[in-house]
Parts: sequence; structure tokens; C-alpha cells
Amino acid sequence: MTSSAAYGIAPDVGRVDADELTYVARLPEGPALVLADSAAVIWAEASEGGSLEQVVERVADAFRLAPAAIEQDVAAFVEQLVALGLLVHTDD
Repeated sequence: MTSSAAYGIAPDVGRVDADELTYVARLPEGPALVLADSAAVIWAEASEGGSLEQVVERVADAFRLAPAAIEQDVAAFVEQLVALGLLVHTDD
């Protein structure tokens, strides 16, 4: 993986963490997306910023997996979050 794209939270997104769930939504219109388990971890790591490679590395570390084993799934989910307007590409 050799992408230079970096990610960050879109400016109109709100986040609430409660009871092992993460709720994210574009404000004020929503709707809220409820994230749990690996989806919540991917969101948390992608929302911290950095390149896709960095996000994959951090998620792999969280689950003690090889980055190559999860790279495609993480990339696909991150792009879904971008398509929903929850994450944006940044200049990092």
C-alpha cells in the first residue's frame, strides 16, 4: 500500500462514545451511525488522522494482526466513511 492520502474528521461531524459503542453523525442532519467492535476501532484510528497506511498499522496493532491481513477491509471501511461525509481527505 503506497497511498499518500490522509484522513480526518469532517468539520460538521459529532461523536459520542457510550457503552462500548461509538455514535457518529453529520450535524445537524444526521443520521447517526452506530459503530461497535472493529468498526469503532477503525473509526477511532482514522479520526486521529494520518495516512491510510498509518491507520492500517494502528488498527493492526490494536488487534495484534498483520497489516496485510486487514488492509483491504480497513481501506474499504475508511472509504465508506468518506463517502458518508464522516471523514475527509486532508493535506497531511
